[in-house]
Amino acid sequence: MMLAKLLLFAFYLYLLLGVFFGIWFVFRGAERIDPNLHGASWRTRLLLLPGSAAFWVILLVKWIKSDTHGS
Repeated sequence: MMLAKLLLFAFYLYLLLGVFFGIWFVFRGAERIDPNLHGASWRTRLLLLPGSAAFWVILLVKWIKSDTHGS
């Protein structure tokens, strides 16, 4: 039972971090990975929010790599 609570807590923590990162990423950082998003409406960016919240670890690594390579 303790393991189940720990896994549930880890899932909720991942989800919470993902939502915060997703909001921040969609409105601030997505243009660094994909320059075609420049000038995209907030509605378009809102469509990207669920995916960026779910895959926030992958996007964070990709964003860090794009900053270190200068592109």
